[in-house]
Amino acid sequence: SGQERGQRGCEHYDRGCLLKVTPSMDSSLTSFRRAPCCDKLYTCRLCHDNNEDHQLDRFKVKEVQCINCEKIQHAQQTCEECSTLFGEYYCDICHLFDKDKKQYHCENCGI
Repeated sequence: SGQERGQRGCEHYDRGCLLKVTPSMDSSLTSFRRAPCCDKLYTCRLCHDNNEDHQLDRFKVKEVQCINCEKIQHAQQTCEECSTLFGEYYCDICHLFDKDKKQYHCENCGI
């Protein structure tokens, strides 16, 4: 996954959660993208893409796992169980969690 329990982030991002990658329900995708191997946890889409033979669509991420208490929950800025901050900056559109304000990715969210 690119991250051990309690460790913040990976080589790409400083964050307090793992992205839960679930098989897609989109019938327009090939069965390859719906493979069971996608039911994994990764620190970020880049860690996922470096370890899999397909790419993660970060816009479809719906759940994350807290690195502190390991609760799986809806993607959000803080953990609903232990209040761990997943990222000082969070975009609910493309699910970017990070500590670095220099990130720029969405025209509409202003981050």
